[in-house]
Order: sequence, then structure tokens, then C-alpha cells
Amino acid sequence: MTIPYGQEPPGYPTPEPPAPYPATQQWPPAQPPATTVRKVEERAHPLTPLVRGWFAVVAVAWAMLQERLQGRTDGTAGLPWWVFVAVIGGVAALGLIAGFISWRFTRFIADETELRVESGWISHRSRRISYTRLQSVDVMQPLAARLLGLAEVRIDAGAHDSTKLRYLSRRRAYELRDFLMLRAHGAQVSVDVARAQTSDPIFADVGHADRVIVTVAPHELLLGALVSHDLLSLILGFAVPVAAVWVVASYFGHAAAAAIPVVALAGGVPMLLSIGQYFARRVMAQFNFTLAETGAGLRITRGLTNLTSQTVPVRRIQSIRLSQPLFWRPLRRYRVDLEVLGLGEATRNESTSKVSTLLLPIGTRRQVDAALAAVWPGLRLDAIRYVRSPRPAILFDPLSYSWNSFGVDDDVVVTRRGWLTRHQSIVPHARLQSVAAHQGPLERLMGLANVTFHTTGLLHTHSVIHMNADLARRLVYDEADRAMTSRDGELLR
Repeated sequence: MTIPYGQEPPGYPTPEPPAPYPATQQWPPAQPPATTVRKVEERAHPLTPLVRGWFAVVAVAWAMLQERLQGRTDGTAGLPWWVFVAVIGGVAALGLIAGFISWRFTRFIADETELRVESGWISHRSRRISYTRLQSVDVMQPLAARLLGLAEVRIDAGAHDSTKLRYLSRRRAYELRDFLMLRAHGAQVSVDVARAQTSDPIFADVGHADRVIVTVAPHELLLGALVSHDLLSLILGFAVPVAAVWVVASYFGHAAAAAIPVVALAGGVPMLLSIGQYFARRVMAQFNFTLAETGAGLRITRGLTNLTSQTVPVRRIQSIRLSQPLFWRPLRRYRVDLEVLGLGEATRNESTSKVSTLLLPIGTRRQVDAALAAVWPGLRLDAIRYVRSPRPAILFDPLSYSWNSFGVDDDVVVTRRGWLTRHQSIVPHARLQSVAAHQGPLERLMGLANVTFHTTGLLHTHSVIHMNADLARRLVYDEADRAMTSRDGELLR
């Protein structure tokens, strides 16, 4: 019951009278005015047609040069040189004209609520992307664009909805990226404010306010490539046929022995070229790998000839997988992959120059801990108690039995499996979509079961195999409860 002020019974403590509002104070209090977002409309860089058309010109020129050098008898060998030059020049001219028309009728408009990309001459198209739907904005610099100081902006709006803006000046691409990411996080900033916060890096996309977490040195990339399974497979792919020919030639005696040097040369030269290309692509793709913490998420910059600047919002990370190949274990090196909502399939190698799921191509334990702390602060893998598979499971996994295990704490569930490459998957309880247990006929006889943890990503390795069946049953129900409680806790925060 509420007692009106001034009518309190005897002995009731008299409250202080409410203080009047000052005459100058407004109620409700006036809110500070939002920053006006100035509408921006512009086209791509004028050199865009040159960047987009150079590959077609080079391909046509290379094909015609091959026909000229091979001396074909289909009528092209007798043509004078100026005909080839004219054809290549005509292809280049057509490409430039088509590129100019595409550039002339393509523009993008950033206003209060959305980004619009309008294109087309005969058939007009307009794509509208709301700032609230933006998932990530990445900056790509292919070799030709990089030489001219240009960059491509790749916008991901989720559900396989991506848009590419080709091409802007490098600094303008970074400015647009920073503006879009700030708006995606709810900041009512203008283009001028975002421009003032943007730097113009050449080798690493690290701004003034960014915190560098990990930088991978080139010699570490060389070390990882040298002791990888890929290099061993490449060598065996060439060495086995050469060895087979040598064995056959030795069996037939001197008559076939003369073929051994020819076969060795024919297999050795391509092998050396392939190994050199393998090292060059792998190191150049991950050159100057830098992981930094920004206001929009984790920023990954890498590449020498093709520079890739990728921003990963932490809230979209579904799980993390640590991998340790057989030859990396004595060196205590790890590879870290991300499972990011909407990013697609997991990256299978370090040679790619496209947007990838790599959080760390190779790193020491200290670097791995620093990267994990940037994603989930407070996570300590060494403090989790792991439960190994029971002794009968050695019949199913004689080589990986000692590694197969799982562990749970208040925030994550961790699974371990694998022999040739040891995998360690970390899944937060709040990111789990479902948990399932299954048994085969032999596992049922031996009282074993497998438990799989499903997320929205595509790594498909979150499972603990050949564990005690009763423990698996309890784990399924307990993990479902933990997932529900963790999601409710995230909503409350």
C-alpha cells in the first residue's frame, strides 16, 4: 500500500519531500543529437577496366604465341606478325570498352540505413544491403590491382549473399570497410569520422587503435611447409614412378638401363619445379600473417603478391580446431582453424590467397594461447580435465587410443581425436545446436558409444569416439542442459 506524502500515521518515519526539478531541466532529459550520416555516392576507380581486362588479354596473347612458336600447319603459321598484334590489340580494345561501360554504369550509394550497389546499362540492377545485415567486410588486393594501388571490397550479408565492389583505391577501400563495419555495430558515424580513423597500410592492415596479437615470421612458414604431409606426398608422387622404372630397368639388364637417366631427368625436373612452386605459393599466401584485435572483431592480414584483409566478428565464431600433424609434434607447432557462421567450407591448405578459415597457419603454444584468448578470454585448455576412452577401445583405435578423449568446463566442451594429424575441437556450450550418440554393432557388444556435437559450421569433427556407453548417455543429456543454460546466459548479458 502506498501512503500519500503528508498523511503518515503517528510514529511513521517522515520521508524527505521530493526535490523539484530545476526550471532549466527538461523532462525527459534531452538526448544528444545523433551524428548525421552524410549520403555518399561514387563510382569505382577509373583504372578498374584495366585491372578486370588484363587477364583476358594475357590469355589470348599466350594462346596465339603458342600457336606461332609451335608452327602449326592450319594456316596460322604463315600470317605476318602484325596480324597477331592487331588481334591482341583488338581484344584489348574490346575489353577496355566493355570495362568502361560497366564502370560508367556502376555506382554505390551509402546513406542513413543501407548500402546500394547499382549496375547495368541495358538491364539496370540495384542491390540494397541494410547495415544491420552486414556480417563481414573484407578487402582483397589481387596482384594486378595491388600494382596499381587498387583493392576489392567484399561484403558478406549472410545466407550466401555477398557483394563485390571492384575496384577502389586502396585507402578508399579501407575507409569504406571501416565505415560499414562501424555501422554494422550500431555506431551512428559519418563517412568523415570513419575516414579519420582509417590508416593506409601497405603490407599489414593494422590501424592506429588496433592491437596486434600474433605475427607469423616467414621462417616459421617455411618450417611448416618443410615438415608438412603435403610436401611428403608431392615427393612420393614423383619418386615412386621413377623408382619403379629403375627397378624394372635393373631387372631387364643393360638393354633398358639407358632409360634410367632419361626417366630420372623427366621426373626430377618437374618434381623440383613443383616443390619450388609449393614453397613459393605457401609462403607468399601467408606472408606477414598478422592477427590483430579491432573494434569490429579479429582482423587477419596476409599475403605478399595478393594481400587479403579479413575481419572476423567474434560473435560469429562457432568453434575452433587445433591441429598438429605428425611431423609438427616434436617442434611443438600447431595450426588453428575457425568455424565461422556463413563463411563456408573449412580451408584445406595454406596456399590459398582467398578468404579462409585460418586463425593461425602455424604457431607455438604461446601464440595459440594468445589467439584463443582473443576469441574467448579466460579459456585455459590445460586446466580442463580430460576423460580418455576405456581400455577396450584400443581394438578400434590402436594408434590414436591414447589421444581420444573429451573434457568439459563451464564454458566449452573439448574433444580430441586423430593419429596422423591430432585434432582438438573447442565448442562453446552456447553454440551447440544438437548432441547425438550412436553405436555400431561391435561397439554395442563392447559397451562403447560415440558422441557428436553439432554446430552451424562445416568442420564436422566435433565428436568423441569409443567412450563408455553409460558415460556417453549422461554426456548427451548434460550437454543439452548446458547448451540451453549458456544460451540463456548470453541473452541476459
